Amino acid sequence: MTKRLSFVFVVVFGLSACELLPHKQPAENEHNQVNGEAENQELLSFCVARAETSQIEHNCNIPFWLNYRSELETLTWLQRKAEIERLDAAPNSLLKKILLSQGKETPYNDRLRAQRWIEILLPELSEEMQQFVKVMVYQPSQDLLELESALVTLGRVNSNLSQANEEQKLMIEKQKNQIEQLLKIEASIMANDNGDQL
Repeated sequence: MTKRLSFVFVVVFGLSACELLPHKQPAENEHNQVNGEAENQELLSFCVARAETSQIEHNCNIPFWLNYRSELETLTWLQRKAEIERLDAAPNSLLKKILLSQGKETPYNDRLRAQRWIEILLPELSEEMQQFVKVMVYQPSQDLLELESALVTLGRVNSNLSQANEEQKLMIEKQKNQIEQLLKIEASIMANDNGDQL
């Protein structure tokens, strides 16, 4: 019995002593690796569309879509436009057409059409992707459209003011000519009156 009690005491003491030893912290490299794997797992679990059965290719392959968008920066608007015309109206193609329609050279009407495509595709996207598309694509494009629209409106107002100025100048010139004609007629009448009195 005392042997058993001694054994239990040694085990309890040994376990208590282990608790007193400093715990080994994972090396920074191991910690980064664990974090990197967690981030990769999170990235892999982030999908474009709501359903796994979606028609969008590479649905849960976000690096593919980021790379696709990045490659578009090297294309001119005419190249992107040709690609847009080649694509159909399937969700996968619609997403590509939206991404192809972004960029500095994209004309107003084509950017406006892409906004409509986003509105069509948005309900099919996952919540995360909806938020991403709204913040990174839809809203910046909407701001640019509003700015371009304001500039066009301002240009029209300036043009109208300029035209109104021209019309006003012509009217003033016409009135000046009419006044000069009236003055000549008056001078002529006065000259005739003076001649009659002599």
